Amino acid sequence: MDKRKLWNLQLNNIVETDDPTQLKCTFSIFDFEKSHNNTVIEEELALEIAETIMGKPIVTKYHEVEDFNTSTDALGGHEASLGTNKHGELDVQFDTTPIGTFMSNGYITTILDENGAEKKVLAADAILWKTRFSDACDLIVEWFNRGVNINTSCELLYKNYTFVEGVEYLQSPVYFEGHCVLNSEQRGDHAIVNPAYDSAKLLSLNEVNEFRQLVAQAINQDTTKEGEDMFKKVFELSHSDVRTLLYGQLDPTLGEGVYSWITDVYEGYFIVELDSSEGYHYYKYEYSKNDEAVSINFDSKTEVFLKRDWVEVTQFEQIQNELKELKETHEEAQTQLNEATKSVKDLEIAKSELEVQFNDASEKLIKLNSEIDTLSPFKEKYEQEQFEKKLSEKKEYYSAKFEAVNAEEEFAKEEIQSLIAEAAKDNNEAVLQLNTKLVDLVQVPVKEEKVENQVIRELSSKRENLIADEDDFDSLYSI
Repeated sequence: MDKRKLWNLQLNNIVETDDPTQLKCTFSIFDFEKSHNNTVIEEELALEIAETIMGKPIVTKYHEVEDFNTSTDALGGHEASLGTNKHGELDVQFDTTPIGTFMSNGYITTILDENGAEKKVLAADAILWKTRFSDACDLIVEWFNRGVNINTSCELLYKNYTFVEGVEYLQSPVYFEGHCVLNSEQRGDHAIVNPAYDSAKLLSLNEVNEFRQLVAQAINQDTTKEGEDMFKKVFELSHSDVRTLLYGQLDPTLGEGVYSWITDVYEGYFIVELDSSEGYHYYKYEYSKNDEAVSINFDSKTEVFLKRDWVEVTQFEQIQNELKELKETHEEAQTQLNEATKSVKDLEIAKSELEVQFNDASEKLIKLNSEIDTLSPFKEKYEQEQFEKKLSEKKEYYSAKFEAVNAEEEFAKEEIQSLIAEAAKDNNEAVLQLNTKLVDLVQVPVKEEKVENQVIRELSSKRENLIADEDDFDSLYSI
């Protein structure tokens, strides 16, 4: 489940412009040390968070004055509570109103802490809708002019984190979700909401130019130190890095009382708004980028203005047709993807069923093998007993045969015993060899008789018993 965490911060600066509907301001969001809520966001992760800041809302809870022309109005906190959404699911809900939005992604810059030491922070530029929410904006301007630190609360959405010695370290992905301006002064019953980061501090309008010069100086000094290690990780300058380096080169060249606002950065050039006592104007500067550094071509400075182009209807229709074709292609691809996804799911289901069948068969096989292992000794014992019984019968049978021909010594020979063992195994060849040996051992006495040349003929009156009835091997060839 995604987690939300609030980081309390402070407003860096406010600049009023010729546009009466808005206030430009810069927020110092967080540094890279452990906060008061025991959480650390490392610089590499901050660069990732920076890309999710542009367009996110700036909100607040405004409490109206108790009486007109009194200092009894105040701001609230982030006003977060646990409730349910329209689906009946638990959800974090906020009772605040958007009063502005971020106009840039975040970028790494440098501020001075309470001891005058430089500290790196993640910052971003924004506008407040002054005329639409005049009461809240007037209170913020009042605090700013009086030097009151204007605290804010940053909300991040994340799910991955680790704890090391009780400190929570956020891990990618992390998304910047919103920014709330908090009550920054004790006003009636409304207490101050203190920041979680001491590094977030307010810079007065008179210190803005000095602040930017310090940023430029810090960038030039740190390029050969921390910068080298940092860019080894990201391998190239991000959009926020380029923006920061452009500020670092441009602002030191501006005169006193001139403030810059980089509105757009493109590959090879950028657009900046310069505000001075003479008004505000937009200028285009060319720049080049080389590894970890940028170089502005100040001779290319050209004043520009925003314009709109009129497009022919035929061109618009052509674009619409191309868009329609792309949409149809996308829908067709989505259909194919859905079908492929369904096929994958079907295959996964079939695979799961086969795995279940395989597991069942494996269990049965293991069980049968176990039973075979258990019964094997009994089977072997039974077969051995049957063989010994049959062997004993064969030995008794052939012992009598050999005694009948006075060949007890021949019977005791190893060859005869081996043939008897084979005969006990129903080896017909062994039986034939034994019977042949018995026949060879029979001695028939030879008598000389005088035979007269007389033919004796005897006629039989019956033709029967001329062919033997027995046809098995032992009856035909055994003695």
